Amino acid sequence: MTARPAVLDAAYDAALAHARKQVQEIRGFYTHAGIYVLVITGLWVLNALTGGEWWVQWPMVGWGIGVACHGFSVFAGRTFFGPEWEARKVAELMARENLRLVTTEKELMHAQLRLLQAQIEPHFLFNTLANVQSLIARQPREATAMLDHFITYLRESLAASRAQTGTLAQEFALLRHYLELIQIRMGPRLAFELDLPPDLAHQPLAPMLLQPLVENAIRHGLEPKVEGGRLTVQARRGDTQVHLTVADDGLGFGIHADSAGTGLGLAHTRERLAMLYDGRATLSVTDAQPGTRVTMTLPLTTA
Repeated sequence: MTARPAVLDAAYDAALAHARKQVQEIRGFYTHAGIYVLVITGLWVLNALTGGEWWVQWPMVGWGIGVACHGFSVFAGRTFFGPEWEARKVAELMARENLRLVTTEKELMHAQLRLLQAQIEPHFLFNTLANVQSLIARQPREATAMLDHFITYLRESLAASRAQTGTLAQEFALLRHYLELIQIRMGPRLAFELDLPPDLAHQPLAPMLLQPLVENAIRHGLEPKVEGGRLTVQARRGDTQVHLTVADDGLGFGIHADSAGTGLGLAHTRERLAMLYDGRATLSVTDAQPGTRVTMTLPLTTA
């Protein structure tokens, strides 16, 4: 016969001791009640034989209250004030406290996400307005086209950028507007491709999560390169994950990115991933030679 683990023996002994204690309490009440009945009956007989004033009702009532309290402590007390009741109340209070803590943590996470997102948006806003200003005098037609694209981008992204979640289709649409703006500035030096399979179009994604990676690819990789280059944003489905890749054939910025993500866009993206996916998402930066490849891996949660 297989020996029973010591933990089970200890649990069995504790349960047996608790059960024996309950039986002893119940036996004690029955004994108390039996003695009460016998003694009170004897007192009634004694009071009747001696005659005179009736006094037996006073010990009967007083002692009866004691018996009732004893029974309440053994039976009803176990339900309302005993260990079981205490365990239920502790569990109830702990559940309320956990709910309050979860709610507070969720509100804090949303506030931090809004703060991170608000830090990303002005970066793009100021850069675009500066580009429009620089084009007004030299190339007014291009400045007007850029401003038109910019207004369209802001109109379509305003609601999404304030939402807690969006889809890959929405993110890729916003990236197309963004890259069209950059293409006006860089001209033929920039070529780009957005590759989103139809079956991933509705994959949930936090708004503005890919844009900082695209901005970094432009700023560190393609814009400083004299002849420019090509940028590719690609989504691919795995068994349980989605792989999002931003790759360029520019000068590369892996040297800067490998140092724990010192770039503003990479640092914010890593923080958002940590808060959104609780360690279930990763962000890797590799040297593509030429250029840089940034891969974001997320859990597959297609609705």
